[in-house]
Amino acid sequence: SRRGLWRGPKHRMRGRRVIERRARIFIGCEGESEQGYGALLQRLVNASGAKVHVVPVNLQPAGDPLALARKAERKLAEEILRGGPFAAQAVMLDTDRLPELPDGGREARAILARNEIIAIWQRPDFEGLLLRHFAGHEHDHPPRGRSMAALSAVWTDYHKNMSAAELQRRIGLDHVLRAAGVEPDLAKFLERLKLIAP
Repeated sequence: SRRGLWRGPKHRMRGRRVIERRARIFIGCEGESEQGYGALLQRLVNASGAKVHVVPVNLQPAGDPLALARKAERKLAEEILRGGPFAAQAVMLDTDRLPELPDGGREARAILARNEIIAIWQRPDFEGLLLRHFAGHEHDHPPRGRSMAALSAVWTDYHKNMSAAELQRRIGLDHVLRAAGVEPDLAKFLERLKLIAP
């Protein structure tokens, strides 16, 4: 009937009105490896049902943590202009280049703090952080230049710049939560992603 035809569009409109807008979360990535990790976190968020949209932004080419902090600040401002404010923001930074900075990273930390950017410090780099996702390696801190070898001993076919799909073959939510147990800044970020209760 004509009435029946009309009911369909009304139902669809009613459904459209209740769609909840997803909270946007910014994550500045030191390179493609971190970008893949950000995309992995989005997959985990989707699986959890949380209404969160992760926006991974590659900060390359950058450099030391101060250059990365400055670029993160600039990119965050650009993304806010483009798409509106974020519910939270973070950046993933290696610690292995902190000794190169004359102030030990104080200015970099100040820039991140004034923009309310959670600094996820990767000790000494992304592979070192990833190593702490695996059972029995939560407290492993390989020295600079040795984290790739340490991770490869646990994950034999690991390579740099893995996609989210490649990472997800070995890294699940339980791994991420394990790392968060020893990485307070990662834990804080996972709270914003609604993967950990506050």
